[in-house]
Amino acid sequence: MKESFKRLKSETGEISEEQNNIREGQKQVKENFGIIESECEELKRETRFIIQRSAITQQTAKLKKLQSS
Repeated sequence: MKESFKRLKSETGEISEEQNNIREGQKQVKENFGIIESECEELKRETRFIIQRSAITQQTAKLKKLQSS
């Protein structure tokens, strides 16, 4: 009986440690997703800016072409 209790106590401790490791892993994954989300938003802003600058450049080129005609 004592052996069973010791084994059960040991297994319970191992399970508890595994659960803590899983929680820590989940916390890290959540943090990483937050970072990725933030970087994605920054890339979207940069892309919009590039698109706007490209449109302005195209309009400027068209105006210059019209002026030289």
